[in-house]
Amino acid sequence: ESTRYFPLAAIYRQATGSAGGTLGLLILSFLPLFIACIGLYLTASRTFWTLARDNATPFSDFFSQVSPRYRNPANAILLCAVFSTLLGCIYVGSKTAFSAFVGSFVVLTTLSYLTAILPHLLHKRATITPGWFWMRGATGFIVNGISVAYIIVFIIIFCFPFSLPTNPALMNYNALITGGLTIFVAAFWVYRRKEYVGPRQVTLAENEMLAKDAI
Repeated sequence: ESTRYFPLAAIYRQATGSAGGTLGLLILSFLPLFIACIGLYLTASRTFWTLARDNATPFSDFFSQVSPRYRNPANAILLCAVFSTLLGCIYVGSKTAFSAFVGSFVVLTTLSYLTAILPHLLHKRATITPGWFWMRGATGFIVNGISVAYIIVFIIIFCFPFSLPTNPALMNYNALITGGLTIFVAAFWVYRRKEYVGPRQVTLAENEMLAKDAI
């Protein structure tokens, strides 16, 4: 039996020596994972709804709607469900493509930090109200500069091929995914920048339906 695609089951089987014990340990592992996926799914849908509300996504008028019946952003939730299902279907069609999407998460997440720190540094750290952990003087510039340099080097290294010579099956597609998504976001920003209203605070009185749903 191959253990290549599910090594955790093989480890439990070797430790317990029985199929029943392996199944029981796998269930214990999947229960918290399932609960965590629900929270992540709800967070993703609410985050996308927030961006749509601020006119920062395609078809924002549709995805920013709140369902009067269910008292939640149903359109954004359905979009996240469809997107998650499509990602799962990618694994069935091509394991290489699925691994590329999963691996690009690290690069894209790190790149999101860069998009927050670099503009702050280019504006001489003058556009954000100082908080409790504000670094004064040259210390803040040094820390921000080191962070930007580290992130840039980190992203470049993670886009390197896994080995040389490479081939389509072993190619690191992080560069393709990151570059393609960056071009799309930049083009959409140019198209929508005059209509973007920016994030705003929503009080309970302004959106009673979402408040009741959250409670």
